[in-house]
Amino acid sequence: MTADAAAGDLSGITVALLRSPERAAATAAVLTARGANPLVVPLIDWELPADTRELDRFLGAASSYDWLVLTSVTTVAVLAQRAEARNVSLRSLVGSARVAAVGSATRAALEALGLAVDLTPAEDQSAEGLLACLPITEGRPARAFLPQSDLAADTLQTGLTGHGWTVDAVTAYLTVDYPAAAGRRVGGDVPGTPAGTCGRKELSAAIRQGRVDAVVVTSPSIAVRLHAMMGALPESVATVAIGRRTAREASALGMRIDATAASPSPSGIADAVRTAVVNHRKRN
Repeated sequence: MTADAAAGDLSGITVALLRSPERAAATAAVLTARGANPLVVPLIDWELPADTRELDRFLGAASSYDWLVLTSVTTVAVLAQRAEARNVSLRSLVGSARVAAVGSATRAALEALGLAVDLTPAEDQSAEGLLACLPITEGRPARAFLPQSDLAADTLQTGLTGHGWTVDAVTAYLTVDYPAAAGRRVGGDVPGTPAGTCGRKELSAAIRQGRVDAVVVTSPSIAVRLHAMMGALPESVATVAIGRRTAREASALGMRIDATAASPSPSGIADAVRTAVVNHRKRN
């Protein structure tokens, strides 16, 4: 890691992004613009449940809810995919239900589909932040449709039901090793391999040989897979977590977290990488 990196410049820093090429593209572009060398190594992917009838049934009744609560871009993609399978728009299915999005990326994905978003946390873009923003203490208890990952924490469901809300939490997608099964992958077929993408073996070798300066851990499931693959990371590698839950769960696995991204946006991640390399330099 160079002295320039310690001063906050990412020139020459190699950063491993452990997500699919299409999800990593925007962050990779921002890192490249700041002088870093992004290395895309997808560890996880997402696929539809083998049986989507329950999800389809609740989605068909989405307009009857007071709130549609969405905690990831992946969930938005799944709902849009299922709406398309019915030859209708997601906007028409949601109807007059109010929409809450966990963060700016989820909000942008919804707005790109023509949905108005009624609520997004201003600072803490997490399940905890969203729970704090929802009007759980105002007026009558509401009904909420909560489609989510099979690995989602029960933060929202427990928090809302604790305040008298009726919450229908439904598994919208499964988190699996990359790549997902053909025909069930969220977002369609696996794209071609772009420049800067490599596999797990190449990543492991690059880390052990000191050719990776920082890794970005975007979710607890990625933390689990990285730990299973590498064990303890070398002291030479700075580690960035996206969100407090990821940071907590990565730390529980024994990972050292040098910085936590307050926002999951590409610029927020790049800022966290800069903080991480500065903190790493100071620590070493």
